[in-house]
Amino acid sequence: PSVLGGTMRRSIQPEIQFQDNNLNPQIANVNNFWTAFYKMINQTNWVMQLIGELPEGELSITERDQMLGQARALRGMATFDALRYFGQFYNINSVYGVIVRTDAIDFTTRHVKRSTVVETYTQIISDLDYAIANAPDFTKATLFSKTAAKALKARVLLFKGEYANAATLADEVIKDKKRTLSLNFAAVFPTGFSSTEMIFMRATDAVTFVADRKKFTYTNNATIVSPWLKTFMTGDPRVAASFNAATNNIIKVNNVTIFSPTYFIRLAEMYLIKAEGLIRSNAPLEDAKLPLQTIMSRAWGVPRVSTAATPEALLDEIHAEYIKELCFENGSDWFANIRFGKISAIKPTVTNVNQHILPIPESETVGNNLFGKQNPGYE
Repeated sequence: PSVLGGTMRRSIQPEIQFQDNNLNPQIANVNNFWTAFYKMINQTNWVMQLIGELPEGELSITERDQMLGQARALRGMATFDALRYFGQFYNINSVYGVIVRTDAIDFTTRHVKRSTVVETYTQIISDLDYAIANAPDFTKATLFSKTAAKALKARVLLFKGEYANAATLADEVIKDKKRTLSLNFAAVFPTGFSSTEMIFMRATDAVTFVADRKKFTYTNNATIVSPWLKTFMTGDPRVAASFNAATNNIIKVNNVTIFSPTYFIRLAEMYLIKAEGLIRSNAPLEDAKLPLQTIMSRAWGVPRVSTAATPEALLDEIHAEYIKELCFENGSDWFANIRFGKISAIKPTVTNVNQHILPIPESETVGNNLFGKQNPGYE
Protein backbone atom coordinates (compact mmCIF):
# COMPACT_ATOMS: atom_id res chain seq x y z
CA PRO A 1 0.00 0.00 0.00
CA SER A 2 2.77 2.46 0.82
CA VAL A 3 4.32 1.85 -2.61
CA LEU A 4 0.94 2.68 -4.15
CA GLY A 5 0.65 5.75 -1.93
CA GLY A 6 4.07 7.19 -2.70
CA THR A 7 5.78 6.85 0.69
CA MET A 8 7.79 3.74 -0.25
CA ARG A 9 9.66 2.70 -3.35
CA ARG A 10 10.89 -0.65 -4.54
CA SER A 11 14.65 -0.73 -5.04
CA ILE A 12 14.14 -3.95 -6.98
CA GLN A 13 11.24 -4.16 -9.37
CA PRO A 14 9.43 -7.50 -9.51
CA GLU A 15 6.16 -5.62 -10.11
CA ILE A 16 6.85 -2.12 -11.38
CA GLN A 17 3.11 -1.72 -11.92
CA PHE A 18 2.54 -1.08 -8.20
CA GLN A 19 5.07 1.72 -8.18
CA ASP A 20 3.51 3.30 -11.26
CA ASN A 21 -0.10 2.57 -10.15
CA ASN A 22 -0.52 0.88 -13.52
CA LEU A 23 -2.19 -2.40 -12.57
CA ASN A 24 -4.06 -5.14 -14.35
CA PRO A 25 -6.23 -8.04 -13.15
CA GLN A 26 -3.58 -10.67 -13.94
CA ILE A 27 -0.92 -9.40 -11.51
CA ALA A 28 -0.19 -11.98 -8.80
CA ASN A 29 -0.17 -9.55 -5.87
CA VAL A 30 -3.50 -8.05 -6.91
CA ASN A 31 -4.93 -11.52 -6.51
CA ASN A 32 -2.98 -12.01 -3.25
CA PHE A 33 -4.55 -8.89 -1.72
CA TRP A 34 -8.05 -10.02 -2.65
CA THR A 35 -7.44 -13.57 -1.49
CA ALA A 36 -6.07 -12.45 1.88
CA PHE A 37 -9.20 -10.44 2.67
CA TYR A 38 -11.62 -13.14 1.58
CA LYS A 39 -9.68 -15.90 3.29
CA MET A 40 -10.18 -14.01 6.55
CA ILE A 41 -13.86 -13.48 5.78
CA ASN A 42 -14.34 -17.16 5.01
CA GLN A 43 -12.54 -18.25 8.17
CA THR A 44 -14.73 -16.01 10.33
CA ASN A 45 -17.85 -17.32 8.62
CA TRP A 46 -16.78 -20.90 9.35
CA VAL A 47 -16.12 -19.97 13.00
CA MET A 48 -19.60 -18.49 13.32
CA GLN A 49 -21.22 -21.47 11.63
CA LEU A 50 -19.41 -23.98 13.83
CA ILE A 51 -20.18 -22.05 17.01
CA GLY A 52 -23.83 -22.27 16.05
CA GLU A 53 -23.53 -26.04 15.68
CA LEU A 54 -22.03 -26.64 19.14
CA PRO A 55 -24.23 -28.57 21.58
CA GLU A 56 -26.09 -26.40 24.08
CA GLY A 57 -23.99 -25.86 27.18
CA GLU A 58 -20.65 -26.32 25.39
CA LEU A 59 -20.09 -22.58 25.72
CA SER A 60 -21.64 -20.14 28.12
CA ILE A 61 -23.79 -17.43 26.56
CA THR A 62 -21.09 -14.88 27.37
CA GLU A 63 -18.34 -16.99 25.79
CA ARG A 64 -20.43 -17.57 22.69
CA ASP A 65 -21.33 -13.91 22.27
CA GLN A 66 -17.74 -12.78 22.79
CA MET A 67 -16.42 -15.24 20.21
CA LEU A 68 -19.10 -14.22 17.74
CA GLY A 69 -18.31 -10.56 18.45
CA GLN A 70 -14.63 -11.08 17.68
CA ALA A 71 -15.42 -13.07 14.54
CA ARG A 72 -17.80 -10.43 13.24
CA ALA A 73 -15.28 -7.68 14.00
CA LEU A 74 -12.62 -9.48 11.98
CA ARG A 75 -15.10 -10.06 9.16
CA GLY A 76 -16.04 -6.39 9.23
CA MET A 77 -12.37 -5.35 9.12
CA ALA A 78 -11.58 -7.67 6.20
CA THR A 79 -14.68 -6.57 4.27
CA PHE A 80 -13.75 -2.92 4.83
CA ASP A 81 -10.21 -3.52 3.62
CA ALA A 82 -11.58 -5.27 0.54
CA LEU A 83 -13.86 -2.28 -0.07
CA ARG A 84 -11.21 0.38 0.28
CA TYR A 85 -8.73 -1.47 -1.95
CA PHE A 86 -11.15 -2.83 -4.55
CA GLY A 87 -14.38 -0.81 -4.31
CA GLN A 88 -15.31 2.83 -4.84
CA PHE A 89 -15.41 3.47 -1.10
CA TYR A 90 -15.39 7.23 -1.72
CA ASN A 91 -18.76 7.23 -3.56
CA ILE A 92 -21.67 6.08 -1.43
CA ASN A 93 -23.91 5.92 -4.53
CA SER A 94 -21.58 3.69 -6.54
CA VAL A 95 -22.55 0.20 -7.71
CA TYR A 96 -18.89 -0.80 -7.39
CA GLY A 97 -18.74 -2.21 -3.90
CA VAL A 98 -17.28 -5.64 -3.21
CA ILE A 99 -18.65 -9.09 -2.45
CA VAL A 100 -20.41 -9.32 0.90
CA ARG A 101 -19.99 -12.87 2.16
CA THR A 102 -21.88 -13.89 5.28
CA ASP A 103 -21.81 -17.66 4.64
CA ALA A 104 -18.87 -20.03 4.61
CA ILE A 105 -17.92 -20.90 1.05
CA ASP A 106 -18.95 -24.23 -0.40
CA PHE A 107 -20.21 -25.28 -3.82
CA THR A 108 -23.63 -23.72 -3.09
CA THR A 109 -22.33 -20.33 -1.92
CA ARG A 110 -19.29 -19.78 -4.18
CA HIS A 111 -21.02 -17.61 -6.77
CA VAL A 112 -22.14 -14.25 -5.36
CA LYS A 113 -22.91 -10.93 -7.04
CA ARG A 114 -20.86 -7.93 -5.98
CA SER A 115 -22.71 -5.54 -3.68
CA THR A 116 -23.06 -1.80 -4.03
CA VAL A 117 -20.93 0.51 -1.91
CA VAL A 118 -23.80 1.34 0.44
CA GLU A 119 -24.67 -2.34 0.84
CA THR A 120 -21.06 -3.09 1.67
CA TYR A 121 -20.85 -0.32 4.25
CA THR A 122 -24.13 -1.49 5.80
CA GLN A 123 -22.73 -4.99 6.38
CA ILE A 124 -19.43 -3.68 7.74
CA ILE A 125 -21.17 -1.40 10.24
CA SER A 126 -23.59 -4.16 11.25
CA ASP A 127 -20.63 -6.43 12.06
CA LEU A 128 -18.85 -3.72 14.04
CA ASP A 129 -21.98 -2.74 15.97
CA TYR A 130 -22.39 -6.38 17.01
CA ALA A 131 -18.75 -6.45 18.10
CA ILE A 132 -19.08 -3.21 20.08
CA ALA A 133 -21.97 -4.79 21.97
CA ASN A 134 -20.57 -8.31 22.39
CA ALA A 135 -16.79 -8.52 21.96
CA PRO A 136 -14.72 -8.75 25.16
CA ASP A 137 -13.39 -5.66 26.89
CA PHE A 138 -9.84 -4.65 26.00
CA THR A 139 -7.15 -6.85 27.55
CA LYS A 140 -4.34 -6.83 25.00
CA ALA A 141 -3.77 -5.44 21.54
CA THR A 142 -3.53 -8.82 19.82
CA LEU A 143 -7.19 -9.62 20.57
CA PHE A 144 -10.14 -7.85 18.97
CA SER A 145 -12.04 -5.98 21.68
CA LYS A 146 -14.96 -3.59 22.05
CA THR A 147 -12.40 -0.78 21.96
CA ALA A 148 -10.92 -2.02 18.69
CA ALA A 149 -14.38 -2.40 17.14
CA LYS A 150 -15.33 1.13 18.16
CA ALA A 151 -12.04 2.54 16.81
CA LEU A 152 -12.44 0.68 13.53
CA LYS A 153 -16.01 1.91 13.18
CA ALA A 154 -14.75 5.50 13.60
CA ARG A 155 -12.40 4.88 10.65
CA VAL A 156 -15.18 3.31 8.58
CA LEU A 157 -17.54 6.23 9.23
CA LEU A 158 -14.80 8.68 8.20
CA PHE A 159 -14.30 6.89 4.87
CA LYS A 160 -18.09 6.69 4.41
CA GLY A 161 -18.36 10.46 4.79
CA GLU A 162 -20.20 10.50 8.14
CA TYR A 163 -17.68 12.96 9.50
CA ALA A 164 -19.44 14.19 12.63
CA ASN A 165 -20.25 10.63 13.72
CA ALA A 166 -16.67 9.56 13.06
CA ALA A 167 -15.36 12.39 15.24
CA THR A 168 -17.79 11.53 18.03
CA LEU A 169 -16.84 7.86 18.04
CA ALA A 170 -13.10 8.60 17.90
CA ASP A 171 -13.59 10.93 20.87
CA GLU A 172 -15.32 8.13 22.77
CA VAL A 173 -12.33 5.84 22.21
CA ILE A 174 -10.00 8.57 23.49
CA LYS A 175 -12.13 9.33 26.54
CA ASP A 176 -12.70 5.66 27.40
CA LYS A 177 -8.98 5.63 28.36
CA LYS A 178 -8.56 1.94 27.65
CA ARG A 179 -5.44 3.08 25.78
CA THR A 180 -3.18 6.09 26.29
CA LEU A 181 -0.63 7.75 24.04
CA SER A 182 2.98 6.76 24.62
CA LEU A 183 5.03 9.55 26.15
CA ASN A 184 6.97 9.99 22.92
CA PHE A 185 6.77 8.68 19.37
CA ALA A 186 10.05 6.77 19.55
CA ALA A 187 8.67 4.61 22.37
CA VAL A 188 5.60 3.42 20.45
CA PHE A 189 7.14 0.73 18.26
CA PRO A 190 10.08 -0.86 20.14
CA THR A 191 7.68 -1.72 22.97
CA GLY A 192 5.49 -3.58 20.49
CA PHE A 193 2.80 -5.62 22.18
CA SER A 194 3.37 -3.68 25.43
CA SER A 195 2.76 -0.27 23.86
CA THR A 196 0.09 1.67 25.74
CA GLU A 197 -1.47 3.02 22.54
CA MET A 198 -1.79 -0.08 20.39
CA ILE A 199 -5.49 -0.93 19.97
CA PHE A 200 -5.19 -3.83 17.55
CA MET A 201 -2.10 -5.40 16.01
CA ARG A 202 -1.17 -8.70 14.44
CA ALA A 203 0.14 -11.31 16.88
CA THR A 204 3.53 -12.51 15.69
CA ASP A 205 6.21 -14.70 17.20
CA ALA A 206 9.36 -16.53 16.11
CA VAL A 207 7.34 -19.28 14.44
CA THR A 208 4.94 -17.09 12.46
CA PHE A 209 7.75 -14.69 11.57
CA VAL A 210 9.67 -17.43 9.80
CA ALA A 211 6.58 -19.17 8.41
CA ASP A 212 4.71 -16.27 6.85
CA ARG A 213 5.43 -12.84 8.26
CA LYS A 214 8.97 -12.51 7.00
CA LYS A 215 7.77 -12.09 3.43
CA PHE A 216 6.15 -8.79 4.47
CA THR A 217 9.24 -7.23 6.04
CA TYR A 218 11.47 -4.75 4.30
CA THR A 219 14.93 -6.26 4.55
CA ASN A 220 17.86 -6.04 2.13
CA ASN A 221 16.68 -2.66 0.83
CA ALA A 222 13.98 -4.36 -1.28
CA THR A 223 11.63 -1.58 -0.21
CA ILE A 224 12.93 1.84 0.81
CA VAL A 225 11.57 5.22 1.79
CA SER A 226 10.49 7.28 -1.21
CA PRO A 227 12.27 10.53 -2.10
CA TRP A 228 8.96 12.36 -1.66
CA LEU A 229 8.45 11.19 1.92
CA LYS A 230 12.07 11.75 2.79
CA THR A 231 11.75 15.38 1.70
CA PHE A 232 8.28 15.79 3.22
CA MET A 233 9.51 14.66 6.66
CA THR A 234 12.79 16.59 6.64
CA GLY A 235 13.39 17.94 10.16
CA ASP A 236 10.50 16.02 11.73
CA PRO A 237 11.51 14.18 14.92
CA ARG A 238 9.58 11.07 13.85
CA VAL A 239 12.06 10.34 11.05
CA ALA A 240 14.48 8.37 13.23
CA ALA A 241 11.80 5.90 14.31
CA SER A 242 10.29 5.64 10.81
CA PHE A 243 13.21 5.19 8.42
CA ASN A 244 16.97 5.51 8.22
CA ALA A 245 17.66 8.77 6.42
CA ALA A 246 21.17 7.62 5.46
CA THR A 247 20.41 4.16 4.06
CA ASN A 248 16.70 4.75 3.25
CA ASN A 249 15.80 1.51 5.06
CA ILE A 250 12.33 1.23 6.60
CA ILE A 251 12.49 1.01 10.42
CA LYS A 252 9.00 1.40 11.86
CA VAL A 253 7.43 -1.78 10.51
CA ASN A 254 10.62 -3.83 10.39
CA ASN A 255 11.43 -4.40 14.07
CA VAL A 256 12.63 -8.00 14.04
CA THR A 257 13.04 -8.13 17.84
CA ILE A 258 9.23 -8.17 18.09
CA PHE A 259 8.84 -10.12 14.83
CA SER A 260 7.60 -7.18 12.75
CA PRO A 261 3.91 -7.10 13.60
CA THR A 262 1.32 -5.28 11.52
CA TYR A 263 -0.11 -2.20 13.24
CA PHE A 264 -3.80 -2.22 12.40
CA ILE A 265 -5.15 0.44 14.80
CA ARG A 266 -3.50 2.67 17.38
CA LEU A 267 -4.78 5.51 19.48
CA ALA A 268 -2.93 8.29 17.65
CA GLU A 269 -5.19 7.73 14.65
CA MET A 270 -8.26 8.48 16.77
CA TYR A 271 -6.98 12.01 17.43
CA LEU A 272 -6.48 12.55 13.70
CA ILE A 273 -9.89 11.11 12.85
CA LYS A 274 -11.44 13.40 15.44
CA ALA A 275 -9.68 16.44 13.96
CA GLU A 276 -10.57 15.52 10.38
CA GLY A 277 -14.15 14.59 11.23
CA LEU A 278 -14.70 17.85 13.06
CA ILE A 279 -13.36 20.16 10.37
CA ARG A 280 -15.11 18.26 7.56
CA SER A 281 -18.42 18.57 9.47
CA ASN A 282 -17.99 22.34 9.80
CA ALA A 283 -17.11 22.38 13.50
CA PRO A 284 -15.31 25.48 14.80
CA LEU A 285 -11.73 25.69 13.60
CA GLU A 286 -10.32 25.91 17.13
CA ASP A 287 -12.19 22.76 18.21
CA ALA A 288 -10.76 20.79 15.29
CA LYS A 289 -7.25 22.01 16.05
CA LEU A 290 -7.14 20.57 19.58
CA PRO A 291 -6.81 16.84 18.82
CA LEU A 292 -4.37 17.61 15.99
CA GLN A 293 -2.21 19.64 18.36
CA THR A 294 -2.09 16.72 20.79
CA ILE A 295 -0.39 14.57 18.14
CA MET A 296 1.89 17.37 16.98
CA SER A 297 2.96 18.13 20.54
CA ARG A 298 3.63 14.48 21.35
CA ALA A 299 5.81 14.19 18.25
CA TRP A 300 7.94 17.22 19.09
CA GLY A 301 8.00 16.79 22.85
CA VAL A 302 6.91 20.40 23.40
CA PRO A 303 3.57 22.16 22.91
CA ARG A 304 2.85 22.79 19.23
CA VAL A 305 0.09 25.03 17.90
CA SER A 306 -1.66 24.82 14.56
CA THR A 307 -1.19 27.97 12.48
CA ALA A 308 -4.11 27.22 10.16
CA ALA A 309 -6.42 30.17 9.61
CA THR A 310 -8.91 28.38 7.32
CA PRO A 311 -10.51 24.92 7.14
CA GLU A 312 -8.51 24.25 3.97
CA ALA A 313 -5.24 25.06 5.70
CA LEU A 314 -6.17 22.88 8.65
CA LEU A 315 -6.98 19.97 6.33
CA ASP A 316 -3.46 20.32 4.89
CA GLU A 317 -2.02 20.15 8.40
CA ILE A 318 -4.13 17.10 9.27
CA HIS A 319 -3.00 15.37 6.08
CA ALA A 320 0.62 16.08 6.96
CA GLU A 321 0.16 14.51 10.38
CA TYR A 322 -1.46 11.38 8.94
CA ILE A 323 1.61 10.90 6.76
CA LYS A 324 4.24 11.71 9.36
CA GLU A 325 2.53 9.86 12.20
CA LEU A 326 1.09 6.83 10.38
CA CYS A 327 3.35 6.25 7.35
CA PHE A 328 3.81 2.56 6.45
CA GLU A 329 0.99 1.50 8.80
CA ASN A 330 -1.57 -0.69 7.03
CA GLY A 331 -2.27 1.64 4.11
CA SER A 332 -2.88 4.76 6.23
CA ASP A 333 -0.63 6.91 4.03
CA TRP A 334 -2.06 5.61 0.72
CA PHE A 335 -5.63 6.33 1.75
CA ALA A 336 -4.79 9.70 3.30
CA ASN A 337 -3.21 10.79 0.03
CA ILE A 338 -6.38 9.73 -1.80
CA ARG A 339 -8.84 11.20 0.71
CA PHE A 340 -7.12 14.59 0.83
CA GLY A 341 -6.71 14.80 -2.96
CA LYS A 342 -2.89 14.72 -2.84
CA ILE A 343 -2.06 11.50 -4.66
CA SER A 344 -1.76 12.85 -8.21
CA ALA A 345 0.61 15.62 -7.13
CA ILE A 346 2.74 13.12 -5.22
CA LYS A 347 2.61 10.49 -7.96
CA PRO A 348 2.06 11.97 -11.45
CA THR A 349 1.47 8.42 -12.71
CA VAL A 350 -1.95 8.59 -11.00
CA THR A 351 -3.86 10.43 -13.68
CA ASN A 352 -7.48 9.48 -12.92
CA VAL A 353 -9.75 8.33 -10.12
CA ASN A 354 -9.88 4.78 -11.48
CA GLN A 355 -6.35 4.32 -10.15
CA HIS A 356 -7.53 5.00 -6.59
CA ILE A 357 -8.57 1.36 -6.37
CA LEU A 358 -7.22 -1.93 -7.70
CA PRO A 359 -8.73 -4.11 -10.41
CA ILE A 360 -10.74 -7.13 -9.32
CA PRO A 361 -8.50 -10.16 -9.97
CA GLU A 362 -9.46 -12.56 -12.72
CA SER A 363 -9.71 -15.35 -10.15
CA GLU A 364 -12.94 -13.65 -9.06
CA THR A 365 -14.33 -12.14 -12.25
CA VAL A 366 -13.78 -15.39 -14.17
CA GLY A 367 -14.29 -17.86 -11.33
CA ASN A 368 -17.47 -16.30 -9.92
CA ASN A 369 -20.26 -16.52 -12.49
CA LEU A 370 -22.43 -13.94 -10.70
CA PHE A 371 -19.77 -11.35 -9.89
CA GLY A 372 -20.73 -8.67 -12.40
CA LYS A 373 -18.67 -5.82 -13.84
CA GLN A 374 -14.94 -5.26 -13.51
CA ASN A 375 -13.90 -1.93 -11.97
CA PRO A 376 -13.93 1.04 -14.36
CA GLY A 377 -10.68 1.48 -16.27
CA TYR A 378 -9.72 -2.17 -15.91
CA GLU A 379 -12.22 -3.81 -18.26
